Amino acid sequence: MKKYLFSITIVAVFFANQANAQDDKNKKNNTVGTEVVNVTSEYQATLNDAFKINDNPLIEDEDINQKKDVKYTIFSVPVASTFSPAKGEAAKVDNDSLANFYNNYALFGYGNFNTIRGELGIVEKIGSNNMYAGGFLKHISSGGGIDGVELDDSFSKSNLDFTLGQRNENSQWNTQFGAMTSKYNWYGTPADFYVSNFNFDLVDPLQKYNDVHIGGSYESYIGAFEKADVSYKYFWDDYDSKESRFIFAPKFNIELPNNTVHVNLEADYLNMHFSNNGIDNAIDKYNYLNLSVNPSIKFFDANYSVEVGAGLTYILGKERGIEDNSLVVYPMVKANFNLVPNIVQAYFGAVGGVKQNSYADLAEENPFIAPGGSTMALKPTKTNYDFYAGLKGKLYHNLSYNVRANYKVEDDKAMFTINPYDINLQNKQGYQYGNSFGLIYDKVNTLSLFGELNFDFSDKAKIALSGEYNNYSAEYYNNVFHLPQGKVNVNVLYNFTKQWFADANLGFVGQRYEFSGVNTFPRPDDIKLGDYYDLNLTVGFRPTAQWTVFVKGMNLANENYFRFNQYQVQGLQVLGGAMYKFDF
Repeated sequence: MKKYLFSITIVAVFFANQANAQDDKNKKNNTVGTEVVNVTSEYQATLNDAFKINDNPLIEDEDINQKKDVKYTIFSVPVASTFSPAKGEAAKVDNDSLANFYNNYALFGYGNFNTIRGELGIVEKIGSNNMYAGGFLKHISSGGGIDGVELDDSFSKSNLDFTLGQRNENSQWNTQFGAMTSKYNWYGTPADFYVSNFNFDLVDPLQKYNDVHIGGSYESYIGAFEKADVSYKYFWDDYDSKESRFIFAPKFNIELPNNTVHVNLEADYLNMHFSNNGIDNAIDKYNYLNLSVNPSIKFFDANYSVEVGAGLTYILGKERGIEDNSLVVYPMVKANFNLVPNIVQAYFGAVGGVKQNSYADLAEENPFIAPGGSTMALKPTKTNYDFYAGLKGKLYHNLSYNVRANYKVEDDKAMFTINPYDINLQNKQGYQYGNSFGLIYDKVNTLSLFGELNFDFSDKAKIALSGEYNNYSAEYYNNVFHLPQGKVNVNVLYNFTKQWFADANLGFVGQRYEFSGVNTFPRPDDIKLGDYYDLNLTVGFRPTAQWTVFVKGMNLANENYFRFNQYQVQGLQVLGGAMYKFDF
């Protein structure tokens, strides 16, 4: 699916999780609450262990160093875990790879719009003490060329990560170091420019993002100390904006005869300098330290699991020199009930929390944001509560379902909105031509309904259907912005033979709104961005156990939709390539 930077996907999606077939040999699920791990075979390091890479590394442009929590289950209900990743969607795509396991892979693809996609993943065991080291390189770029767009719409992004870790019978640890660099262009100018003989040569739309990051984790399978994660990221752009973020999150649990006491702590510190706001050259500074504690107690037996607790976050903030301190208290209640064993499970809960809105995360979500100015104020989003309830289970041996409803209340929810063009502003920067995004904050209540069906026809076919409806209510504005009212996704994977396969995906995103830009009462109608759909198809062939060749078509309907306001995506795309799996 091509949604500009989120797209140009290819299909060697099949490697990352083949590694996890080995992990299944290394773990044993005892009673919930004790979670003792016995290593029953020699440990083999995998890419998923080393980097916790995305299950489908080539489906979306997600950070490869995001650590994914792994869950053991009580009648398929997630509970805390202390061991290795479970295999994910990649194994479903490349079934053959599970029988032909390799530690490493290389991938290259090329398509129209001068699109280049490459990945190299290597992880190897060191010595005989279950240590491993690895590296992961990922690159995607496009030369651009969207019809009717005057400014440069090319982009590129590259990630490089290294890791070192060890896994023992009673503990494991992992360290990572990496860097990222990317280039984007603010090419989404207002429609008025195209009918007013605007001189596009005045605009230099280039923006560059970079970061270096380091992190580590230690996990113990015995004693009250459960886990600790620590990470640091330094992020900067081409306009001298700089951001530092440090996170430390230890977790503890105490096993009692019939329950477990959990205590989760977190310190999340953000220091941000927007060095040049382009108007008065003032330096906008933001500092936030969020200190959180989440104690809870969990009761369980063979047919239920109930966790009761509360969360408390104290925010020590300074926004442009003004103190911004607050205390947030929220519920942490989760319950799961086995109504009909292996058929019907009910779950409900009430949770909350505080989300640190960082420049790095916002630029990852929308790289066309402004690098400063009055519209780019940073502050945390507070989820006062999120009530949810649902049912999940099986309608037949190969047909599973999940339905859920939730109601959420958020203070200071961050939403993107296009920055208006100011014709009177002198010495404009490349993002000050009505072509960049700022943030709008509001208190938002959201009622969501979600449902999914999954059909599993063994190794022959997999079908996944999901849909989501959202009803938003904002306190200050008429609407919420750049948030869809609904989503629908259909995915069909079909293996014609052991060598030939196809993967089709149809995604639909419902109507969204853009702020009208007028702060008068009564407010004028906001801009409707409209809905869109995106159709993608991959056809692959495995000539040998190590080689996979593929052709992927994206946005096959050639829909010229707007992923963000004024930002049209590339039309029909075709990308072909190959992946090679190997061992040293």
